[in-house]
Amino acid sequence: MTRTLEFDILVAGGGTAGCAAAIAAARRGHRVLLVEESNALGGTSTTGGVCEWFASLDGLGNIFDRMKADLGKFGALHGRFFNHEYLKAVWQALAEEDNVQILFHSSLSGATVEHGCVRRVSMLSCSRPLQVAARYFLDCTGEGDLAFLAGAAYHQGHPETGRTLHMTLTCMLYDTGKPVRPHLPPGLKPIERPEDLPGLNAYIALPDGRVYLNMTKVVGHDPTDPFSLSDAEREARRQLLRVVHYLQRTQYPTHSIASTGASIGIREGRRIVGNYILTEADILDGAPCDFPDGVAVATAQIDFHSLTSPGNRGWRQRVEPYPIPLRSLIACGFCNLLMAGKCISGDQVAQSSYRMTPTCCAMGQAAGTAAALAVERGVADIRTVDVAELRKVLIADGMELDPRRHQAFGPGETPDPSGAK
Repeated sequence: MTRTLEFDILVAGGGTAGCAAAIAAARRGHRVLLVEESNALGGTSTTGGVCEWFASLDGLGNIFDRMKADLGKFGALHGRFFNHEYLKAVWQALAEEDNVQILFHSSLSGATVEHGCVRRVSMLSCSRPLQVAARYFLDCTGEGDLAFLAGAAYHQGHPETGRTLHMTLTCMLYDTGKPVRPHLPPGLKPIERPEDLPGLNAYIALPDGRVYLNMTKVVGHDPTDPFSLSDAEREARRQLLRVVHYLQRTQYPTHSIASTGASIGIREGRRIVGNYILTEADILDGAPCDFPDGVAVATAQIDFHSLTSPGNRGWRQRVEPYPIPLRSLIACGFCNLLMAGKCISGDQVAQSSYRMTPTCCAMGQAAGTAAALAVERGVADIRTVDVAELRKVLIADGMELDPRRHQAFGPGETPDPSGAK
């Protein structure tokens, strides 16, 4: 028998965007359900093992500020790097503090839509079928799973080839205190030079003694196809063994693997078509566009890795901070379906910039606040929410919505779009 639950707001996806969205809505007194497939909150930044933020870290709202402060209390924050195991506990405590109902081990399986409004979503949790009815639904799944199940239009990958940005499995090394014996299973070719690394040459020694690796690169796979994604996970682990074998021989002769991401990091899945598609021209041509309905600001560079080539080839270019319009967070043709995070409405180049975790947090807070205000004001169609009131609330909640008051984040530049091929 299918169990049916009712909430004011359902947030699908417990990554950074989903956590911020759920907290922003719940702290205003609404009944919020946060649905997550794994066993912890934080998404890519926790179970994904990506323990760095690649954007400017100020003016993103009081949820991001509180999260940083709580990480600092554990001694787990080091500039833009952090201990992702503590972050799991921080996000959980913040959600519980505001009475967010958290449902782990749950996967979406369907959506019921009537006249452009999502009425219910179905899911499986511990092999048990559930249905959840709500007034507003927020897709923070990263790959746009909820919007896809609801029948929303979407784009994916390069407009000509369909290729998405590559996937990466991260790793942590620890110092064993004595020389280790490098080993490579049969069939895996040793890496002899930095130029032969499959991905970035990015190994960072952290203050807590661990070494963070962001060095694998799986291209040509579809993160929304189950067999392709499974193959990507397998290829990433083969690459990781080669990378660690190389580092043990060249840089870290006493280090061994401490942990890897519980799942591969996905830079790009579906991009849901919203009421506005944020484009490369919006963020790059001269001064970025100014949107009257801007509800978050992105600061990160274009970070467009080559879609076909291994190694560090790609297109990185600094952009001036730019606003993200509320219209890009609303699924086109729907009255109560919003997105936050990397699956919002934009083209592939723009997405390579706004997909960064700190920006996703700001988007989540904006989307959750918008849904909360709609419930409070009895608004049946999110497209008619009072944008001026929403912006006023966001500013009061610590979000700097003037892009000119943000700092651009562009640590490495190769400003040639041809490198993205």
